[in-house]
Amino acid sequence: MELSQIIIISVIQGIIEWLPISSQGNIIILMSEVFDYNIENALKLSIILHLGTVISACIYFRNEIFQIIVNLKNYKFGYTTESNSLTTFIILSTLSSSIIGLIIFSSLLEISGNFLFTLLIGLGLIITGIIQKTIKSDLKNERNLNNKVAILTGILQGFAVIPGISRSGITTSYLLFMKFSPSTSLRLSFIMSIPAVLLANLFVLFVEGIQDLQVIELIIAVAFSGISGLISISSFIKIAQKIRFWVFSIVVGVLLLTPYILNLIN
Repeated sequence: MELSQIIIISVIQGIIEWLPISSQGNIIILMSEVFDYNIENALKLSIILHLGTVISACIYFRNEIFQIIVNLKNYKFGYTTESNSLTTFIILSTLSSSIIGLIIFSSLLEISGNFLFTLLIGLGLIITGIIQKTIKSDLKNERNLNNKVAILTGILQGFAVIPGISRSGITTSYLLFMKFSPSTSLRLSFIMSIPAVLLANLFVLFVEGIQDLQVIELIIAVAFSGISGLISISSFIKIAQKIRFWVFSIVVGVLLLTPYILNLIN
């Protein structure tokens, strides 16, 4: 892959990561259909690109992360304080999403050809859009967290390994469904992604490996996705509650499936 292509993909990843439209699904489509990139490595690179945006999330949510680290010396499993609640939520959601994500990721590597991946992404985007459309929120915050919410949110995050299923879309939708406020749902969704993405990157880099990219190319990809992610995160958190992203997800999903539907009809 050319350096210019890596930069373009990285910048787009940083911009759309915060939107509930599956940055991974859209990035894979861009790499495989536009830049003719190998599907398996496109899937792996899409995970590596998240390392850049997770770094930008760490910078943006540095106060919350510092609060969690400081609280570790006095931490007790449970939800007695806001700090304990957030820490417990991160621990349980990370464990559950890691288990589910590893199982699904291993299965995805067995899928061959662009056809099935495109079909999978299209269905995933439509599902994401439908979920977003049906959800309404209330006024709960971190103090209302519990083990069930933490584990189920983590499991849903694990399913976001499937291209087309928006990680932020599916996790915030569930939290909104459980009556958490939009601001709390977005905040929890972005913070819980940090340890999950770091673990996913460790697995891809040191267990699976990426054959077609050099170290310098990976560094450039992470750097550009991180910079664009940091620039865009503040603006998108403000507009995420106002724009009908579910429409975008469904429209893109339908467009991806249309050629295959027409082929079946004919």
